[in-house]
Amino acid sequence: MTAILMAIAAVVPSKATADLKKFVLVVRVPETYDTALAKKVGPEWDKTLEYWKAEGVYVESFPFPQPGHVISGKDKQVEAGMITWGGQKVVSIVVLQAEDMAEATELAKRCPVLDHGGSVEVRERPQ
Repeated sequence: MTAILMAIAAVVPSKATADLKKFVLVVRVPETYDTALAKKVGPEWDKTLEYWKAEGVYVESFPFPQPGHVISGKDKQVEAGMITWGGQKVVSIVVLQAEDMAEATELAKRCPVLDHGGSVEVRERPQ
């Protein structure tokens, strides 16, 4: 019986987890942020991800440091590249769960790119 209850508990999210909102962190780095710096910052990211996972707030993340295709205009013109803004480019998206924007913002402050000229935009993901 105990094994059955433990199996059910593993599948059914706790009330605390179910009540948390999801937040998207849009991670940007300077256009000059290169592969060498990314490799240097990698271990810092590993520690950050481990922390978020231990706290139970990590949902998922995916980096995309390479350029893709930009589609623009009525004629849907396609160009290889990426959109930059203010001298920065988006290189990753992280999804965390938190009670509110204030908590999500505090969690986002752990992003290591902030120590290397980067920025992180926090947005609540609609349910």
